[in-house]
This record gives sequence, C-alpha cells and structure tokens, in this order.
Amino acid sequence: MENPKSYRLTTRQSELAVRVVGNSQAELFANSAFALFDVMTDVDKIEIKEQLPLEVEGMDRDDLLVNWMRELLYLYQGSGYMLKEFRIHDVKDTVVKAEVCGEKIDPDRHEIQKEISAVAYNQGRMQKTGSQWTAQLIFEI
Repeated sequence: MENPKSYRLTTRQSELAVRVVGNSQAELFANSAFALFDVMTDVDKIEIKEQLPLEVEGMDRDDLLVNWMRELLYLYQGSGYMLKEFRIHDVKDTVVKAEVCGEKIDPDRHEIQKEISAVAYNQGRMQKTGSQWTAQLIFEI
C-alpha cells in the first residue's frame, strides 16, 4: 500500500515542503507518515517488530494532520522508533485511530539521511479535490 510516489519534496533553507496525496483520508494519513520516515532513512531496512496503537486528536482536519505527524516524530525522537507501516483504523475530522509498525532504531542498519526536528504547525493544510486528498506539510530540518 505504501507508494514512494505518493509524496513530493521541495527543499528550502531549513525546511522541506512535502506534498502528499491519497485516495482517501486514511490513505493520506498513512502516506504522510510514510513520507516522514522515508525522508529520514531507508525504510526498506526497517523491520516490523512492534505494532503500537496510536490515537491522536485535533481541533479540525488540518490540526489533526499536524498533530498526527508530530506524534509520529515524537515516537522517533522520544522513544527511538523507526516506523514504516501505518494502518489507519478510523479517521474523522478531529480524531485518527491507527496502528503504527516498525522497530526501535538500530544504528548499524538505520542511517539517518535527514534529521527532521519538527513539523511546522502553521503550514499544515489538507483538502479534498475530486476523489483525491492532498496535504501540504513542512518538515523543519
């Protein structure tokens, strides 16, 4: 389900602008999460050793998407998780329930290609155009 072509990067000085697409809101959340870890490391080297339940809330869709991305980044920064599979069980405008899959970072196998320090709040946008969902995210590097 993860498709490396489901996002596009534009680099600025200390930011990466990421445009993500999905055929559903759930796929958009999964593809956004995949983009985060795919930018940071070679996701092919991440093994599925753990599955973590994750529930994130937001005030609206845009807030929810940014909070979702920040929670995933926190799992990496705070607990050392490298993730590559994202099973979205339920997504509404203010809550997403999912299972995220991966493993703790192994410095021998996981080379950090680009360190992402934060997901910018004010730049997170999400919209539906026709049958496709798109999101604009800014990763601070």
